Amino acid sequence: MTTPAPPRLHYIDFMKGLCILFIVINHADQRIFGLLGEHTNYVLESFRIPMYYFISGVFFKTYDGFGDFVRRKVNNILVPLLFFYLLSCLIICFSQWFAPLQRTFGSFEWSMFIDPLTQRLWRANVPLWFLLSLLEVNIICYLLHRHVSNLWLRWFIVIPLSLFGYYLSANHFNAYFLFDTALLGIPYFMLGSQVKRLGGLEPSRHDRWGWVALLLVLAAIYPFAQEINFWRQVMPNYLYLYAVPTMSILALTWCCKRLRYVPVICYIGRYSLVVLCTHMPIMFLVERCVHHFSINPTSVATSMVTVAVIVLVELPLIWLATRYLPHFTAQKPLFEKGWQLSRLFLVE
Repeated sequence: MTTPAPPRLHYIDFMKGLCILFIVINHADQRIFGLLGEHTNYVLESFRIPMYYFISGVFFKTYDGFGDFVRRKVNNILVPLLFFYLLSCLIICFSQWFAPLQRTFGSFEWSMFIDPLTQRLWRANVPLWFLLSLLEVNIICYLLHRHVSNLWLRWFIVIPLSLFGYYLSANHFNAYFLFDTALLGIPYFMLGSQVKRLGGLEPSRHDRWGWVALLLVLAAIYPFAQEINFWRQVMPNYLYLYAVPTMSILALTWCCKRLRYVPVICYIGRYSLVVLCTHMPIMFLVERCVHHFSINPTSVATSMVTVAVIVLVELPLIWLATRYLPHFTAQKPLFEKGWQLSRLFLVE
């Protein structure tokens, strides 16, 4: 008898949806955040990317050993990464035949297939860097979990690893395979796993105070908020890098726990992988179309219209991708348990 799946935590979907929307807005035009205050974008950066490491840690499991763990992570992370990156490269390649598309997507270069791993260049689809980093974080944390039973000893190991990642990133070392971002993400991942283990995701009579905690945290960090950008290696001091995002993440989680299903945002959050992997190519096309018909292409209002159109395009795209490409969007495993390489050559 199979064990029934646990009920879906809609507030987790809401948080993921909120974060991916902030990421889309950030990529479209940071000035949109400026409408809410000078430091708003920096405040949001305190949890936009760290939150995804945290949520991945919440759902961390060792499964049936290292082989099964890797198989699942290949299905859920590596397969979508390779599929959408290769698809983006193909789009750029075919766009060379049409001048308007070439001006939109840029020139195709064969180095696009190697540069992401060696030179930190993801020209075909930049946001996919996060999936490579997340895959590495999962593997490192699995090895720690399996070989270091004492929780405090794990943290004793994780802190020097994150310090090393901070050193690489703060000094702009070009670490192969974005290894510096993985080391930086491990503490957030561990935090998510620890919060779940301590029952922090379960409903509590104190949850009604979550919104107060969030407002207090945001008010406290707003005056001195600093930029955090794992991809561009923009680092505040080490204490800020972990203390401020930790407060923001925990406060946001606490605040959202009382939420139930919120249409659109929860839907986007549930399938945020699709949005992460597709919004950049869509943004290039939408920006070109919107700017063509706009009276003032460089205005914030035009950027807001661009974001709205991107979201409207993503909604049916999510449905199409998850329905017709489930094995490449982490909805169904491409490699089943017990899979063997020889099966690639068998005709059913």
